[in-house]
Amino acid sequence: MTLKRTLLLALEILLLAVCGYSTVRGLFPLPVVPLFLVGWGSLRLRHLKWRDVGLRRPSNWGITIGLAVLIGVSYQLLDILIIGPLLERLTGQSIDLSQFSFVQGSLPALILLLALTWTEAAFIEEMFFRGYFLNRLTDLFGTKRTGIVAALLVSSLAFGAAHIYQGVTGVADTFLAGLLLGVLYLLSGENLWLPILTHGIVDTVGFLLFYLGMFTIK
Repeated sequence: MTLKRTLLLALEILLLAVCGYSTVRGLFPLPVVPLFLVGWGSLRLRHLKWRDVGLRRPSNWGITIGLAVLIGVSYQLLDILIIGPLLERLTGQSIDLSQFSFVQGSLPALILLLALTWTEAAFIEEMFFRGYFLNRLTDLFGTKRTGIVAALLVSSLAFGAAHIYQGVTGVADTFLAGLLLGVLYLLSGENLWLPILTHGIVDTVGFLLFYLGMFTIK
């Protein structure tokens, strides 16, 4: 790695640390946006576009959408029935989803949350955490299997930490979701559309269950 690239990477890590701290502290109404802007600026400096890190047309839209629906619905149900309760038993704490309590029985609130889900959450978060951050970590750790695994773990930990408002159990739960989304990104040939759509489906199912009162928000 050249001195210029090393200095650029160090600057990125510093900026990401500052933005990450601000995210954890809740200083921004849309916390992932500053991180996304750092990623966008980094790609520009490298003369790259978002399509170069995965925002490109998948080889088959039908298969991609079908897999996203299947995986997203299955994972959300698995999380509600098994993963979430197991994590709560291990940590002794419930996942704190109280900030979403206003969606129960409120159609306007549901529409608002679904709009945010498919923009700020599914689209922007996946572009940053999988498209940008995972690739930068791979540059740091190397492209061999151990480097890719390390990058996947660290990016998923950061994804979990970004949801610290859900408590320690929520961070652990989101870390596991980040692992799934990262694996989907890698297995799809580093194409962002499968994790974007899967992320959106997972959150959509969750909010629909909240709205219908089929899942209690604690």
